[in-house]
Amino acid sequence: MRTKDELFRAAQREIAARRQHAVMQAETARRAAYAANPALSAADDAKMRAGLSLARTAALGGDMDTARAALEAADKAAAEAAQAAGFSEEAFAPKFRCPLCQDTGMRGGVPCSCVANVARRLRREEINAASPLGLCQFSTFDVNRYPDTLVPEFGVTARAYMTKLLELSKNYAAKFNSKSKNLLFMGRSGLGKTHLALAIADAVLEGGHDVLYTSSAALAARLGREHFDYNSGDEWLTACQEADLLIMDDLGTEYITPLTISVLYELINTRMLTERPTIYTTNITDQSVFAARYTEKVASRMLGGCKMFMFMGDDQRMKQG
Repeated sequence: MRTKDELFRAAQREIAARRQHAVMQAETARRAAYAANPALSAADDAKMRAGLSLARTAALGGDMDTARAALEAADKAAAEAAQAAGFSEEAFAPKFRCPLCQDTGMRGGVPCSCVANVARRLRREEINAASPLGLCQFSTFDVNRYPDTLVPEFGVTARAYMTKLLELSKNYAAKFNSKSKNLLFMGRSGLGKTHLALAIADAVLEGGHDVLYTSSAALAARLGREHFDYNSGDEWLTACQEADLLIMDDLGTEYITPLTISVLYELINTRMLTERPTIYTTNITDQSVFAARYTEKVASRMLGGCKMFMFMGDDQRMKQG
């Protein structure tokens, strides 16, 4: 996963490549047309000479009216030659993908919206590659797969409970900001925790925020490698710390070491202090197990700032198809 700055630079490079490609395609089309139409090539050469003559006249203080008239005549002749050959005036102009900035990536001195769009697409590709499901949508979270039978300890059916949780998640994504609460999705495997977390990620990303996904196992393994690689600069940790929303999936599956505990605390604490929300998913349902696994210090920091939701029902993976 790349940091925000790395993602922005990658988006800028892609926009620059688009512009270069458009310019090269236009030049290739122009050369092919001129090769097939000598009169068109001659008219363009005459237009170029008239332009250069105007520049020289301006520099030497000559007769500007005559030079301008010559350029206008050359322009007209070039347009007529192009029309006679079956080409419009715009035929050899580059076809830029962004009409706002013409693929420069800048508009009015600030980055164009096309850069943000590309960065968002690149982040989607990263999440799709890293997550087991890819980015999900709320529309594919089917509450009818949950049993419509009463769960005594909750006093409600699993379907009614999960329907309410789906609506809460939609509202969370729609109103997401730095003040949004951390979420902890708890429950057995296959109950839709990752699906709902990734649906929130998809909606929040679409809203213009940066979202990063990682499984806890991948995070622990990567951070361990970066800790002993002094040339890495801890880019992975930086990316996790600065994302507007971090999805940390499958807590409890990572290999625990003192280093893992230390870095996990640093990550959680930094995100809380900088008001960057995190969504955790886990199969662990007993808070005492959290404390035993991650230490009281980490568990308190993690759970203390979370709204917790217990998932219920049957394994949804067994109901696919």
